[in-house]
Amino acid sequence: MNSLIIDTSWGNLSLSLVREGELIANISLKLKNKMNEMLLDTIDYCLKSVSLSLYQIDNFTAVTGPGSFTGIRIGVSSVQGIAAGLGIKPSGISSLDAAALVLDKPENKVACKLRGKTYALREYDFERGKYSGYQNITEDMIRSDTVLINTNKSEAIDLSRAIMHNKFSQFLRECVPFYMIKSDAELKLGN
Repeated sequence: MNSLIIDTSWGNLSLSLVREGELIANISLKLKNKMNEMLLDTIDYCLKSVSLSLYQIDNFTAVTGPGSFTGIRIGVSSVQGIAAGLGIKPSGISSLDAAALVLDKPENKVACKLRGKTYALREYDFERGKYSGYQNITEDMIRSDTVLINTNKSEAIDLSRAIMHNKFSQFLRECVPFYMIKSDAELKLGN
């Protein structure tokens, strides 16, 4: 079984391709404003590098956010379109869940900057299988033991590598954008 995961949630494009639990290809690029132009070519390059075609991919997953509004839409819509064309139902994973899996610690807290001084936070206790809900917090509520992702203050974490974690499938969700706060347009329109 071949699985492809794509992350476009924050200025970088990363994708991982797995065959029977083994990572066979991984690409991570800083694309920023060229994400839309380069995504499909990068997928094509990745598949060709391991002599596979799209028709040989059984599972498609997108990192659904929170993160960059435009980046999330590009990744999710691309995965939805490719999977629909192949008659496959795609899945999604939140950026917070993907980061927690990549960090691979028994317990951790992961936060992602939203807008202004607002952050999304989720806490993970993998030993007990307990996970908090997704929370909106303010910057002053972030503790020193919290891992920040997708901010100028954080190290880049290749979220596509979450696919390698043995608990990956437990965190899969519908492949739709996951925004924790309304967009500027929604706020202006009062929706």
